[in-house]
Amino acid sequence: MTWYRITPLDVLLFRDSRPFSPTDGSWAKGLFPPLPITVFHGLRSLLNPRTSKAERTNRNLRFLGPFLCDSNGNLWLPTPKDLVCLYPDGVGAKQSSNRWEAVRRLKPAPEDEQWQHLAFDNTHPAPMVTPYEVYQETLQAKQRIGAPQPWIQAKYLAEYLDGQEATWNPKEIEAKPLFHPNPWDLQIMPHIQMQSGTRQVQDADGYFTEVAVRMQPGWHFVAQFDSPDEAPPEQGVIRLGGEGHRAMVEQIPEPPGWKTLSGFETNGGDRIRAYVLTPGLALAADDKPIYASYPNPWRDHLAGCATDRQLMWGGISAIARGQQAQTEDKEPDEVAYIPQRAFVPPGTVYAFKSLPEQIKLLPEENSRKGLKTFEMLNYGKLLWGVR
Repeated sequence: MTWYRITPLDVLLFRDSRPFSPTDGSWAKGLFPPLPITVFHGLRSLLNPRTSKAERTNRNLRFLGPFLCDSNGNLWLPTPKDLVCLYPDGVGAKQSSNRWEAVRRLKPAPEDEQWQHLAFDNTHPAPMVTPYEVYQETLQAKQRIGAPQPWIQAKYLAEYLDGQEATWNPKEIEAKPLFHPNPWDLQIMPHIQMQSGTRQVQDADGYFTEVAVRMQPGWHFVAQFDSPDEAPPEQGVIRLGGEGHRAMVEQIPEPPGWKTLSGFETNGGDRIRAYVLTPGLALAADDKPIYASYPNPWRDHLAGCATDRQLMWGGISAIARGQQAQTEDKEPDEVAYIPQRAFVPPGTVYAFKSLPEQIKLLPEENSRKGLKTFEMLNYGKLLWGVR
Protein backbone atom coordinates (compact mmCIF):
# COMPACT_ATOMS: atom_id res chain seq x y z
CA MET A 1 0.00 0.00 0.00
CA THR A 2 1.06 3.59 -0.66
CA TRP A 3 1.88 5.96 2.18
CA TYR A 4 0.71 9.58 2.20
CA ARG A 5 1.64 12.58 4.31
CA ILE A 6 -1.33 14.82 5.18
CA THR A 7 -0.31 18.31 6.31
CA PRO A 8 -3.04 20.66 7.58
CA LEU A 9 -3.08 24.09 5.96
CA ASP A 10 -5.48 25.53 8.54
CA VAL A 11 -7.07 24.68 11.84
CA LEU A 12 -8.99 21.39 11.85
CA LEU A 13 -12.53 20.87 13.06
CA PHE A 14 -13.97 17.39 13.60
CA ARG A 15 -17.20 17.65 15.57
CA ASP A 16 -18.03 14.82 17.90
CA SER A 17 -21.15 12.70 17.75
CA ARG A 18 -23.39 14.82 19.94
CA PRO A 19 -26.30 16.64 18.25
CA PHE A 20 -25.43 20.29 17.79
CA SER A 21 -27.50 23.40 17.16
CA PRO A 22 -26.64 27.02 17.95
CA THR A 23 -28.74 27.54 21.06
CA ASP A 24 -28.05 29.05 24.47
CA GLY A 25 -24.68 27.94 25.79
CA SER A 26 -23.83 25.84 22.72
CA TRP A 27 -20.27 24.52 22.82
CA ALA A 28 -19.31 22.36 19.85
CA LYS A 29 -16.40 20.17 20.85
CA GLY A 30 -14.48 17.92 18.50
CA LEU A 31 -12.96 14.47 18.22
CA PHE A 32 -9.21 14.46 17.58
CA PRO A 33 -7.38 12.69 16.07
CA PRO A 34 -10.17 11.98 13.60
CA LEU A 35 -11.60 8.53 13.02
CA PRO A 36 -10.21 6.63 9.99
CA ILE A 37 -13.32 7.07 7.85
CA THR A 38 -12.97 10.87 7.97
CA VAL A 39 -9.43 10.89 6.59
CA PHE A 40 -10.28 8.12 4.13
CA HIS A 41 -13.01 10.22 2.52
CA GLY A 42 -10.58 13.10 2.20
CA LEU A 43 -8.06 10.94 0.33
CA ARG A 44 -10.79 9.35 -1.77
CA SER A 45 -11.67 12.79 -3.12
CA LEU A 46 -8.36 12.70 -5.04
CA LEU A 47 -9.75 9.90 -7.24
CA ASN A 48 -11.99 10.36 -10.25
CA PRO A 49 -15.69 10.65 -9.33
CA ARG A 50 -17.60 7.39 -9.20
CA THR A 51 -20.78 8.05 -11.13
CA SER A 52 -22.55 4.69 -11.38
CA LYS A 53 -24.18 2.87 -8.49
CA ALA A 54 -21.91 -0.14 -8.99
CA GLU A 55 -18.82 2.07 -8.69
CA ARG A 56 -20.13 3.84 -5.59
CA THR A 57 -20.98 0.58 -3.80
CA ASN A 58 -17.81 -1.29 -4.77
CA ARG A 59 -15.78 -1.47 -1.57
CA ASN A 60 -12.40 -2.10 -3.14
CA LEU A 61 -10.44 0.80 -1.63
CA ARG A 62 -8.11 0.12 1.28
CA PHE A 63 -6.98 2.45 4.03
CA LEU A 64 -4.93 2.30 7.22
CA GLY A 65 -4.43 5.20 9.61
CA PRO A 66 -4.26 8.01 10.37
CA PHE A 67 -1.12 8.09 12.51
CA LEU A 68 0.99 11.02 13.71
CA CYS A 69 4.41 11.88 12.33
CA ASP A 70 6.87 14.61 13.36
CA SER A 71 9.20 16.80 11.31
CA ASN A 72 11.98 14.20 11.56
CA GLY A 73 9.82 11.46 10.04
CA ASN A 74 9.31 9.61 13.35
CA LEU A 75 6.05 7.69 13.56
CA TRP A 76 4.04 8.23 16.77
CA LEU A 77 1.25 5.95 17.99
CA PRO A 78 -1.03 5.91 21.06
CA THR A 79 0.77 4.83 24.23
CA PRO A 80 -0.43 1.42 25.46
CA LYS A 81 -2.98 1.91 28.23
CA ASP A 82 -1.33 -0.69 30.44
CA LEU A 83 1.93 1.28 30.88
CA VAL A 84 2.77 3.39 33.93
CA CYS A 85 5.83 5.52 34.58
CA LEU A 86 7.86 5.79 37.76
CA TYR A 87 8.64 9.46 38.41
CA PRO A 88 10.88 11.14 40.99
CA ASP A 89 9.08 12.09 44.17
CA GLY A 90 6.84 15.08 43.47
CA VAL A 91 6.64 14.62 39.68
CA GLY A 92 4.12 12.92 37.44
CA ALA A 93 1.38 11.86 39.83
CA LYS A 94 -1.27 13.93 38.06
CA GLN A 95 0.50 15.55 35.13
CA SER A 96 2.53 13.50 32.68
CA SER A 97 6.07 14.63 31.95
CA ASN A 98 9.25 13.34 30.39
CA ARG A 99 11.03 13.12 33.74
CA TRP A 100 10.24 9.44 34.17
CA GLU A 101 12.89 7.09 35.53
CA ALA A 102 11.38 3.70 34.63
CA VAL A 103 8.40 2.18 32.83
CA ARG A 104 6.36 -0.73 34.12
CA ARG A 105 3.33 -2.67 32.95
CA LEU A 106 -0.05 -3.20 34.60
CA LYS A 107 -1.19 -6.76 35.18
CA PRO A 108 -4.60 -8.35 35.83
CA ALA A 109 -5.52 -8.30 39.49
CA PRO A 110 -4.35 -11.58 41.09
CA GLU A 111 -6.93 -14.08 42.28
CA ASP A 112 -5.76 -14.37 45.88
CA GLU A 113 -7.11 -13.58 49.33
CA GLN A 114 -5.71 -10.05 49.33
CA TRP A 115 -8.05 -9.11 46.47
CA GLN A 116 -11.10 -11.23 47.29
CA HIS A 117 -12.74 -8.56 49.45
CA LEU A 118 -12.85 -5.96 46.66
CA ALA A 119 -16.17 -5.69 44.84
CA PHE A 120 -15.20 -6.81 41.34
CA ASP A 121 -17.86 -8.26 39.06
CA ASN A 122 -16.97 -11.90 38.43
CA THR A 123 -18.69 -11.83 35.05
CA HIS A 124 -16.07 -9.44 33.62
CA PRO A 125 -12.29 -9.67 33.29
CA ALA A 126 -10.21 -8.61 36.26
CA PRO A 127 -9.06 -4.97 36.36
CA MET A 128 -5.51 -4.13 35.34
CA VAL A 129 -3.55 -3.03 38.42
CA THR A 130 0.00 -2.09 39.38
CA PRO A 131 1.82 -5.23 40.61
CA TYR A 132 2.80 -5.28 44.27
CA GLU A 133 6.50 -5.57 43.42
CA VAL A 134 6.30 -2.25 41.55
CA TYR A 135 4.90 -0.58 44.68
CA GLN A 136 7.80 -1.99 46.64
CA GLU A 137 10.19 -0.65 44.00
CA THR A 138 8.75 2.84 44.29
CA LEU A 139 9.03 2.81 48.08
CA GLN A 140 12.68 1.83 47.97
CA ALA A 141 13.58 4.40 45.29
CA LYS A 142 11.23 7.12 46.64
CA GLN A 143 9.33 7.31 43.37
CA ARG A 144 5.74 7.99 42.41
CA ILE A 145 3.53 6.17 39.91
CA GLY A 146 1.96 8.23 37.14
CA ALA A 147 0.62 7.99 33.61
CA PRO A 148 2.98 8.33 30.64
CA GLN A 149 2.44 10.91 27.95
CA PRO A 150 -0.18 9.88 25.36
CA TRP A 151 2.08 9.15 22.34
CA ILE A 152 4.94 6.68 21.92
CA GLN A 153 7.52 6.31 19.15
CA ALA A 154 6.94 3.35 16.83
CA LYS A 155 10.44 2.04 17.60
CA TYR A 156 9.62 1.69 21.28
CA LEU A 157 6.12 0.36 20.69
CA ALA A 158 7.80 -2.56 18.90
CA GLU A 159 10.07 -3.08 21.92
CA TYR A 160 7.03 -2.96 24.21
CA LEU A 161 5.37 -5.70 22.16
CA ASP A 162 8.54 -7.76 22.66
CA GLY A 163 8.32 -7.22 26.42
CA GLN A 164 11.39 -4.97 26.74
CA GLU A 165 9.82 -1.99 28.51
CA ALA A 166 11.47 -2.86 31.83
CA THR A 167 14.90 -2.22 30.26
CA TRP A 168 14.15 1.35 29.19
CA ASN A 169 16.43 3.90 30.81
CA PRO A 170 15.84 7.60 29.97
CA LYS A 171 19.61 8.22 30.02
CA GLU A 172 20.40 5.39 27.61
CA ILE A 173 17.61 5.34 25.02
CA GLU A 174 18.80 6.30 21.54
CA ALA A 175 15.82 8.11 19.98
CA LYS A 176 14.53 10.76 22.36
CA PRO A 177 11.97 11.41 23.58
CA LEU A 178 10.30 8.05 24.04
CA PHE A 179 6.90 9.60 24.91
CA HIS A 180 5.36 12.84 23.66
CA PRO A 181 2.39 15.03 24.69
CA ASN A 182 -0.41 15.85 22.28
CA PRO A 183 1.24 17.78 19.40
CA TRP A 184 -1.65 20.18 18.90
CA ASP A 185 -3.32 23.17 20.55
CA LEU A 186 -6.99 24.03 20.90
CA GLN A 187 -8.39 27.18 19.34
CA ILE A 188 -11.70 28.55 20.60
CA MET A 189 -13.82 30.00 17.79
CA PRO A 190 -16.88 32.00 18.94
CA HIS A 191 -19.58 32.81 16.37
CA ILE A 192 -21.91 35.76 16.88
CA GLN A 193 -24.83 36.71 14.64
CA MET A 194 -26.31 40.17 15.15
CA GLN A 195 -29.85 41.34 14.60
CA SER A 196 -30.19 43.37 11.42
CA GLY A 197 -29.94 47.12 12.06
CA THR A 198 -29.17 46.72 15.78
CA ARG A 199 -26.24 46.07 18.06
CA GLN A 200 -27.94 43.12 19.72
CA VAL A 201 -27.21 39.44 19.32
CA GLN A 202 -30.07 37.49 17.79
CA ASP A 203 -32.34 35.87 20.38
CA ALA A 204 -32.29 32.51 18.55
CA ASP A 205 -29.25 30.92 16.93
CA GLY A 206 -27.25 34.04 17.68
CA TYR A 207 -24.22 32.72 19.55
CA PHE A 208 -22.29 29.48 19.65
CA THR A 209 -18.70 28.37 20.14
CA GLU A 210 -16.63 25.80 18.27
CA VAL A 211 -13.38 24.20 19.42
CA ALA A 212 -10.87 23.74 16.60
CA VAL A 213 -7.44 22.11 16.64
CA ARG A 214 -4.18 23.55 15.33
CA MET A 215 -1.34 21.10 14.73
CA GLN A 216 2.05 22.20 16.02
CA PRO A 217 4.68 23.13 13.39
CA GLY A 218 6.27 20.11 11.70
CA TRP A 219 3.55 17.64 12.72
CA HIS A 220 1.25 15.91 10.26
CA PHE A 221 -0.77 12.75 9.66
CA VAL A 222 0.39 9.74 7.69
CA ALA A 223 -1.84 7.01 6.27
CA GLN A 224 -1.88 4.15 3.78
CA PHE A 225 -4.31 4.39 0.88
CA ASP A 226 -4.68 2.20 -2.20
CA SER A 227 -7.07 1.89 -5.12
CA PRO A 228 -6.67 -1.22 -7.33
CA ASP A 229 -8.37 0.44 -10.32
CA GLU A 230 -6.77 3.87 -10.26
CA ALA A 231 -3.50 5.32 -9.04
CA PRO A 232 -4.10 8.43 -6.91
CA PRO A 233 -2.08 11.53 -7.80
CA GLU A 234 1.27 11.94 -6.10
CA GLN A 235 0.12 15.15 -4.45
CA GLY A 236 -2.96 17.28 -4.07
CA VAL A 237 -5.11 19.34 -1.72
CA ILE A 238 -8.14 17.86 0.03
CA ARG A 239 -10.89 19.07 2.29
CA LEU A 240 -10.38 17.63 5.74
CA GLY A 241 -13.06 17.98 8.40
CA GLY A 242 -15.65 20.74 8.70
CA GLU A 243 -15.83 24.36 7.57
CA GLY A 244 -13.97 23.64 4.32
CA HIS A 245 -10.55 23.45 5.95
CA ARG A 246 -7.83 22.08 3.71
CA ALA A 247 -4.82 19.80 3.93
CA MET A 248 -1.95 19.05 1.54
CA VAL A 249 -1.39 15.41 0.53
CA GLU A 250 1.93 13.99 -0.71
CA GLN A 251 3.16 10.47 -1.39
CA ILE A 252 6.03 9.48 0.90
CA PRO A 253 8.22 6.41 1.52
CA GLU A 254 7.24 4.01 4.26
CA PRO A 255 7.80 5.72 7.66
CA PRO A 256 10.75 4.39 9.69
CA GLY A 257 9.65 1.80 12.22
CA TRP A 258 6.54 0.61 10.42
CA LYS A 259 8.20 -2.46 8.89
CA THR A 260 9.14 -3.70 12.36
CA LEU A 261 5.65 -3.04 13.72
CA SER A 262 3.97 -4.86 10.84
CA GLY A 263 5.71 -8.03 12.00
CA PHE A 264 3.38 -8.08 15.03
CA GLU A 265 0.17 -8.20 12.98
CA THR A 266 0.01 -12.01 13.05
CA ASN A 267 -0.20 -14.35 16.00
CA GLY A 268 1.15 -17.86 15.81
CA GLY A 269 -0.59 -18.79 19.07
CA ASP A 270 2.24 -17.83 21.43
CA ARG A 271 1.29 -14.18 21.93
CA ILE A 272 -1.31 -13.44 24.59
CA ARG A 273 -1.42 -9.65 24.75
CA ALA A 274 -3.05 -7.52 22.03
CA TYR A 275 -2.59 -3.80 21.37
CA VAL A 276 -5.35 -1.93 19.50
CA LEU A 277 -3.72 0.12 16.72
CA THR A 278 -6.86 1.65 15.17
CA PRO A 279 -10.35 2.23 16.65
CA GLY A 280 -12.17 -1.07 17.04
CA LEU A 281 -15.80 -2.09 17.32
CA ALA A 282 -16.74 -4.73 19.87
CA LEU A 283 -20.28 -6.10 20.17
CA ALA A 284 -21.44 -6.67 23.73
CA ALA A 285 -24.15 -9.07 22.49
CA ASP A 286 -24.21 -11.07 19.29
CA ASP A 287 -27.80 -10.14 18.38
CA LYS A 288 -27.94 -6.43 19.36
CA PRO A 289 -26.06 -3.30 18.23
CA ILE A 290 -24.72 -2.68 21.73
CA TYR A 291 -20.99 -2.05 22.02
CA ALA A 292 -18.49 -2.67 24.78
CA SER A 293 -14.75 -2.50 25.42
CA TYR A 294 -14.27 -6.10 24.26
CA PRO A 295 -16.27 -8.58 22.13
CA ASN A 296 -18.67 -10.87 23.91
CA PRO A 297 -16.92 -14.09 22.64
CA TRP A 298 -13.74 -12.94 24.39
CA ARG A 299 -15.31 -12.75 27.85
CA ASP A 300 -14.12 -16.12 29.16
CA HIS A 301 -10.70 -15.84 27.52
CA LEU A 302 -9.64 -12.42 28.83
CA ALA A 303 -7.49 -12.04 31.91
CA GLY A 304 -7.77 -8.26 31.84
CA CYS A 305 -8.36 -5.18 29.72
CA ALA A 306 -6.78 -1.71 29.96
CA THR A 307 -8.74 0.91 28.03
CA ASP A 308 -10.08 4.46 28.11
CA ARG A 309 -13.39 6.16 27.36
CA GLN A 310 -15.04 5.07 24.14
CA LEU A 311 -15.05 7.09 20.91
CA MET A 312 -18.65 7.98 20.13
CA TRP A 313 -19.62 8.21 16.46
CA GLY A 314 -22.68 8.39 14.25
CA GLY A 315 -25.47 10.68 13.12
CA ILE A 316 -29.17 9.97 12.71
CA SER A 317 -29.99 6.31 13.22
CA ALA A 318 -30.57 4.54 9.90
CA ILE A 319 -33.08 2.28 11.63
CA ALA A 320 -35.09 5.15 13.08
CA ARG A 321 -34.91 7.06 9.81
CA GLY A 322 -36.27 4.07 7.88
CA GLN A 323 -39.09 3.54 10.33
CA GLN A 324 -39.97 7.23 10.18
CA ALA A 325 -40.19 7.15 6.38
CA GLN A 326 -42.77 4.36 6.58
CA THR A 327 -45.05 6.24 8.97
CA GLU A 328 -45.26 9.97 8.41
CA ASP A 329 -43.08 12.81 7.23
CA LYS A 330 -41.79 14.45 10.40
CA GLU A 331 -38.57 14.80 12.34
CA PRO A 332 -37.17 11.59 13.88
CA ASP A 333 -37.55 11.04 17.59
CA GLU A 334 -34.88 12.42 19.88
CA VAL A 335 -33.45 8.93 20.45
CA ALA A 336 -32.57 8.78 16.75
CA TYR A 337 -29.95 11.50 17.24
CA ILE A 338 -27.87 9.74 19.89
CA PRO A 339 -24.42 8.35 18.89
CA GLN A 340 -24.84 5.13 16.96
CA ARG A 341 -21.52 3.39 17.71
CA ALA A 342 -18.97 3.35 20.53
CA PHE A 343 -15.47 2.51 19.28
CA VAL A 344 -12.71 1.01 21.40
CA PRO A 345 -9.96 3.69 21.49
CA PRO A 346 -6.49 3.00 20.06
CA GLY A 347 -3.94 2.07 22.69
CA THR A 348 -6.32 -0.34 24.44
CA VAL A 349 -4.55 -3.50 25.60
CA TYR A 350 -6.07 -6.97 26.10
CA ALA A 351 -4.39 -9.64 28.23
CA PHE A 352 -5.59 -13.16 27.41
CA LYS A 353 -5.66 -16.32 29.51
CA SER A 354 -6.17 -18.27 26.29
CA LEU A 355 -6.76 -17.20 22.71
CA PRO A 356 -10.39 -17.31 21.49
CA GLU A 357 -11.36 -18.81 18.15
CA GLN A 358 -12.20 -15.36 16.82
CA ILE A 359 -9.15 -13.14 17.28
CA LYS A 360 -10.54 -10.21 15.28
CA LEU A 361 -11.82 -7.22 17.21
CA LEU A 362 -14.46 -6.41 14.58
CA PRO A 363 -17.61 -8.54 14.35
CA GLU A 364 -17.34 -11.22 11.67
CA GLU A 365 -20.78 -10.71 10.12
CA ASN A 366 -19.70 -9.40 6.70
CA SER A 367 -23.25 -9.39 5.35
CA ARG A 368 -23.79 -5.95 6.89
CA LYS A 369 -22.36 -3.26 4.61
CA GLY A 370 -21.19 -1.11 7.50
CA LEU A 371 -19.03 -3.88 8.94
CA LYS A 372 -17.56 -4.60 5.51
CA THR A 373 -16.57 -0.94 5.26
CA PHE A 374 -14.91 -1.01 8.66
CA GLU A 375 -12.93 -4.08 7.61
CA MET A 376 -11.70 -2.45 4.39
CA LEU A 377 -10.62 0.61 6.39
CA ASN A 378 -8.72 -1.57 8.89
CA TYR A 379 -10.74 -0.64 11.95
CA GLY A 380 -9.79 -2.68 15.02
CA LYS A 381 -6.32 -3.66 13.79
CA LEU A 382 -4.41 -5.56 16.49
CA LEU A 383 -0.69 -5.90 17.16
CA TRP A 384 0.25 -8.92 19.26
CA GLY A 385 2.68 -8.86 22.18
CA VAL A 386 4.56 -11.66 23.86
CA ARG A 387 2.97 -11.45 27.32
